[in-house]
Amino acid sequence: MALQIGGAVLDLDRGTLRRDGEIVPVRPKTLELLAYLTRNPGRVLSKEELLQAVWPGIIVSEDSLTQSIHDARKSIGDEAQALIRTVPRRGYLFQAPEVEAAPPPAAMAVARAEPMVAVLPFHVDPADSTAKALFDGAVEEITNALSYFKTVAVLARHSAFALAEHSRQDIRATAERLGADYVGEGDVETSEAEYSARVVLTETATGRRVWAQSFTFAKGEIFAFQTTVAQRIVTALVANIESAVMRRGLPAAAANVEAYLHFLRGKELLRSYGERVNQDAREHFLKAIELDPRSGLANAYLALADVIIGGYADAPRTVLDGARDRALHAIALSPDEARCHRMLALILLYRGRDEYDAAEKHFARALDLNPYDADTLAQTGFFRALRGDGEAGLALLDKAVQLNPMHPTWYYYDRGEALLAVGRYQEAAASFSCLPRKSAWQWARLAACHAFAGDQDKALACVREGRALEPGLTIAEIVQDMRMEREEDRERLRGGLELAGWDTAS
Repeated sequence: MALQIGGAVLDLDRGTLRRDGEIVPVRPKTLELLAYLTRNPGRVLSKEELLQAVWPGIIVSEDSLTQSIHDARKSIGDEAQALIRTVPRRGYLFQAPEVEAAPPPAAMAVARAEPMVAVLPFHVDPADSTAKALFDGAVEEITNALSYFKTVAVLARHSAFALAEHSRQDIRATAERLGADYVGEGDVETSEAEYSARVVLTETATGRRVWAQSFTFAKGEIFAFQTTVAQRIVTALVANIESAVMRRGLPAAAANVEAYLHFLRGKELLRSYGERVNQDAREHFLKAIELDPRSGLANAYLALADVIIGGYADAPRTVLDGARDRALHAIALSPDEARCHRMLALILLYRGRDEYDAAEKHFARALDLNPYDADTLAQTGFFRALRGDGEAGLALLDKAVQLNPMHPTWYYYDRGEALLAVGRYQEAAASFSCLPRKSAWQWARLAACHAFAGDQDKALACVREGRALEPGLTIAEIVQDMRMEREEDRERLRGGLELAGWDTAS
């Protein structure tokens, strides 16, 4: 049963809470409290009743209830206390009229018969920075290798790592709410020449241990460890795994561990924010290639770093040409590595609409090679929306969100573009609003969404924010920069910006 609570949807059967189509991380007791409140609408519930219902047989202070009420209000956007009301000296009241049956959100409507696995970061001595980087990288490669199997779905790396940070006290319950049927965890010990790792696969619903194994290997054998763990996890879940598919999931060969470490450090920097992080990432990719010239992934990520540093679509033509050639070289080195095809597709997208047919082929190839890679699904969905098929794009983006519910912030932008393309302006505005830092172009899209939705005050506020960042930016420049392929889509955005008053606001 799913209930609409203000701007959130509480699914009592699945034990999930969503806002704007995204899963909201909620502590187990907070979720239990919300469920109890919604099952008893319109009735004042005493503190004693709530404590007994949510913490049965456990002695806790009223502070625990107060904190859970605070968390519940925050999770459903009820900071004004219109839904969960405090009744002085009596308890709390859940306002019944605001609760109504809701259809399942689009992201959960994606059928998934396959078991989903979440591979969590291994427990490594935090003082051993080299081991920490290596095993974080190993978990990512295990996740990537697992996602090649069409019989297994994999929670994306970003969500799995965020899950581990968010809820170490009740990891299985949180994983189950995110849709993960199994959790893979590991503990690592380091000696002078070897690593010892114990890996355990657990069923989230029952806590049953499905598989466990200990590995001891030389420090230079980390790549064989990645492959073995991915294969053993899949074998534990699936009766028959074709060896040819497993070979496709192998990480690219590396000359040595040092090259791999540079690649991992570069990738983490490229995912972060801060002064010179992209330039520093580029230096690590160059070092990785120097040590291992045949690393397709290092070449692909170097190509992407060059485009990002150059300004994405505004990068000089020489930069875009060089990045395209390097990405093609990466594919020649690793033709069955989905991420290399995805990087080339992105670079072709940034090169302009004349390259869209070629970009489509490489997005399709990446998706064929790795159908459960959340980033590939999201970026392919974004691309489909740019080409005018917003509904197909949203379907792919919703599947990406299902696999990566604690996704990086750029998902909000990509999903906002798809929602804008299909005319779901309020949802698009909600998605764009989640971006923590917005460029003038992003403020422009948000302004157009509010204008189309009829909220002129919000539209004007967004115009002022965007114009403060780029005072001379005009509607004509914004439209010219649009990646949308169809002229009617670009003209529709022009109309929204004119309605918002972009060129006339002072």
